[in-house]
Order: sequence, then structure tokens, then C-alpha cells
Amino acid sequence: MRSAVLVVGVLLLGLGTAAPAGAVAAGCGPASVSVADRTLYEGTPAAGEPSPATTFTFTVSVTAAAGCAPTGSVSYQTEDGSPGATGQADYVPAAGQLSWNGDSSPRTVAVQVVKDAAGEPNEPFLLRLSDPVGLVLADDLAAGGILDDDGVGGPPVVVSTDGGKICWKVCSVGVGLGGPAKAPVTVHYRTLPVGSGEPAYVPVKDATVTIPPGASGGGAVVELLPAKPGQGESRFVLELVSTSAGKLGAARTEVTIKPGG
Repeated sequence: MRSAVLVVGVLLLGLGTAAPAGAVAAGCGPASVSVADRTLYEGTPAAGEPSPATTFTFTVSVTAAAGCAPTGSVSYQTEDGSPGATGQADYVPAAGQLSWNGDSSPRTVAVQVVKDAAGEPNEPFLLRLSDPVGLVLADDLAAGGILDDDGVGGPPVVVSTDGGKICWKVCSVGVGLGGPAKAPVTVHYRTLPVGSGEPAYVPVKDATVTIPPGASGGGAVVELLPAKPGQGESRFVLELVSTSAGKLGAARTEVTIKPGG
């Protein structure tokens, strides 16, 4: 008798029964899915850079009603712009499927855009969502905006450091562009010692500064160490190593540290 009661309870409560893929919980409508545009500089390959490409990461978001969990899937595929970028020549075509099973975190799609040093117009390509299962498409099309950084759509992107720099207490070396950035520009930098004395700063092997859209520069920060009694001036070189857009101009600047300034 007890076993029969347990069996009835399991059937009534649905315990241990998984919802089929793409099924929507009772009282919940299908969640909606949207994909956002992404615009970046194409990038110029550095000397010896293997398979030079810039990764365009598209965000695909899902929105469900309060108290409801999104469940389902959607397909995606890149398309050439018309006119615009061409698959293989300008970017690597991508296709696949994204799925949700109760969590509402966004998914991402990465598309590799081929870097080159040729001046050319800005070129769009598209990322299209299709074939929703258990979901509805709210915004099924995103533009991938490939910005030229070699001089056709305006001055070429050239990244340079300040001239000689004097630091005390804190040290931020200017990293500038020739004009406002149209998309984020990320620059890698490092420090190089000058002389054989004990450094008065924390050496940097690889750090980055990101110049946001609309800005013409940023600061490469180097941490200074507390000055010791009787410590005199010391120096180091800040070197820009690579940039996500355009090319490097004046890549090095010598920095003088004045203790206690």
C-alpha cells in the first residue's frame, strides 16, 4: 500500500521527470533572444604575427518573464555585407547553435576578422539568428562593423608614447593617438631597465591600456616603490609592444623617477 502511495505521489508531482528540450514551463511564454552589433578596428598585422586576426565577439542575450526560465535554442550564421566584407577574404565565416536550459546568462559568438595593412573603406558583415526552438527572435540581425585603421576613412591610427617623462609618487605615461578613437584601442606595454641599479618601480612584463571610443589617449601605469633614505634619481624605459589597431609610432620613452618629489 505504501509503495502505491509513493508511485501516485511521483506521478502527481512529476518528480524525476525531465522537461523535453525546448519545452516551456506552464504559465511561461517563450523567452526572447536578441543579438547586439559589434564595431571594432580591423587591425594591422605586426611583423611576424601568425594568422593575424581581430576577434569580434557578439553578445546574444535572452529575456524571460519574471519567474520564468529560458529553455530552447537558436542557430546563427555570418553573412557578407552588401556592399561590405566578404567571407574568407575579410572574415572567417561562422555558423552554429546556441542553447539555454534554465539559465539566463548571455551567450557569445566569436568571428575572426582578417587583419591587413591595406587602406580600404569601412566594411560591414552580418550575424543572423534563425530557427528558434522554444524561443522567439526579438532582434535577429547584428552588424559587424569593420573600421579601417590604415587611412582611407580618415588619418591612419598611429599609437605613440609621450616624450621624456618625470614621475614621483605615481607614474602614468601617456599613450596617444592622432585623433579620437572610433572604437576601443588596446595597447600592450612593458618596462625596460636603464643601468644596473636596484629599480625604484615594479617591473612590468606585459600590461595593457585601453583607449575608449571618443578619447585620444590613455595612461600606461607603472607602480613606484617607496623611496629609500638617500636614494637618488633612477630611470627606466617604457616600451609599447603591440596595438589592436593601426601601427606603433614612437614606441619608447625614457622615464625619470624623482624620489619624494
